[in-house]
Amino acid sequence: MQGSPHKKKVLVLDTAAFLAAVQLLMYGIELYAPITVIEEVKDFESLHRLHLTEAIERVRIENPTNTFASKAVEIAKSYGVLEKLSKTDLDVLALALQLSSQGYEVIVLTDDYVLQLVLAKLGLGFRPVKTLGIKRR
Repeated sequence: MQGSPHKKKVLVLDTAAFLAAVQLLMYGIELYAPITVIEEVKDFESLHRLHLTEAIERVRIENPTNTFASKAVEIAKSYGVLEKLSKTDLDVLALALQLSSQGYEVIVLTDDYVLQLVLAKLGLGFRPVKTLGIKRR
């Protein structure tokens, strides 16, 4: 996951990142999340941190376009993992694909092993949040 000197690095956050308050610990890099991730944050502490995040405009909430949402579904189907990925996982994948197509170096913060495997196969970066992550790609 070596960075390219020509591409701006951005992080796409999965729900696990918000539950771990990563958005309040990362500075100097743009953070993105689809609305479905935000909707999964429900416990009191995480909601409090989310409201703080929104107040300081720390994360860009951006939904993937229909084109990239469809592409994410097709990729998941082609790898035989569509039934193992939630709507939120697919939105995270689609947003990562979309931002990558815009020239960004994308790193997805997720503890979802299936999503990590798909990202690895696509050559997109990822980092686990609270787990060790996948061992084999």
